[in-house]
Amino acid sequence: MVNQSVKAASLVLGLVIISACSLPATTIPSTDGATLAGNSPAVANSYADIPISANDQLAVDKSLLLNTGEQWIGRAVLKSKLDTVQAFEYYMANMPSQGWINITSVQSETSVLTYEKGNRVATIQIKRGTLSGSQISVTVSPRDATAQ
Repeated sequence: MVNQSVKAASLVLGLVIISACSLPATTIPSTDGATLAGNSPAVANSYADIPISANDQLAVDKSLLLNTGEQWIGRAVLKSKLDTVQAFEYYMANMPSQGWINITSVQSETSVLTYEKGNRVATIQIKRGTLSGSQISVTVSPRDATAQ
């Protein structure tokens, strides 16, 4: 069982590395610790197929973007004014409208939602923010080609 898990993890890591070599890495210019509004054109165009609340801020230095638009992979780290329950409900309500199919979700201290769309999988982690609101991490990666 562990051996299969190691193989699966190695395959996913290999796919990400191969994808990284073939896709253009995109950087959104910023200074250290800078954030961009979730509804800014740079964010909306780069992370085109995930919903981002207008009041959210993209933490540029913590995010990673390979490719752009509806085929991006990487991670978007968001600082949200929504509390954790509101953020969970926001993604449950809005991911399907972007074509994502819910695979599983767990609402807890750190909530996790998992979606699939075509050959990609999105994992959303939501936890309480430092002072208020929440911190949201959306990670999109290629789906394991052998999974059915």
